[in-house]
Amino acid sequence: MNALFVSSGGGLSFTDEGIATGLGPATRLVLTFGTFFFDYDLDGRLDLLMANGHLEDDIAKIQESQRYEQPPQLFWNAGPEELTEFCAVPPENTGADFHGPLVGRGCAYGDFDGDGDLDVLIACVGGRPRLLRNDQQLGHHWLRFRLTGTRVNRDAVGAWIEVRADQRVMSRDVSATRSYLSQCELIATFGLGTATRVDQVLIHWPDGSQQEVACPEVDRLYEVRQASPSPAL
Repeated sequence: MNALFVSSGGGLSFTDEGIATGLGPATRLVLTFGTFFFDYDLDGRLDLLMANGHLEDDIAKIQESQRYEQPPQLFWNAGPEELTEFCAVPPENTGADFHGPLVGRGCAYGDFDGDGDLDVLIACVGGRPRLLRNDQQLGHHWLRFRLTGTRVNRDAVGAWIEVRADQRVMSRDVSATRSYLSQCELIATFGLGTATRVDQVLIHWPDGSQQEVACPEVDRLYEVRQASPSPAL
């Protein structure tokens, strides 16, 4: 089964909570490569996607329970207050295109159709990549940020964004790599659920500087350029 290592005590101590959170039993029979957290339903909690596929094309001859081609898996984050925090989304809720078996390897997310939610691309062995468009109709709100560094790297890799809304704090980092041999888009996406406004947006740039950004509207992409430092007095 797949492990989920959760930090404890604020230090470099981690505990495997794969079984406790519900991931363990659902991933016992698959071989996972690509993995990432993303908020697919824009409710403000990070969900989990896994691209699966075995190494041996004749594995079924040795282990009847195994298959070379395996369907990807999507886990909905129900929140820490639930008994099972990560719930496997059943095939009837993801669609046949998502659930179809393939020899999955790399996977990445990005809003390729520009509607605010995150779509998925899965690369596989011996076949074409699978581009999965997210067509949810939940009415959840969102914010997206594209950062441009002026005193740090232009893509702002290493920046950290915090959004305060609806009495909670959500954080995203700008990273050049995610998943297995993959890179997701550099735009940071925040699901807001039913919230129609945000209280604060704070960017922590890689050089240690901070910048507060005004976001008067939700459901839009904000282009943020790193501000020049204040002149010394």
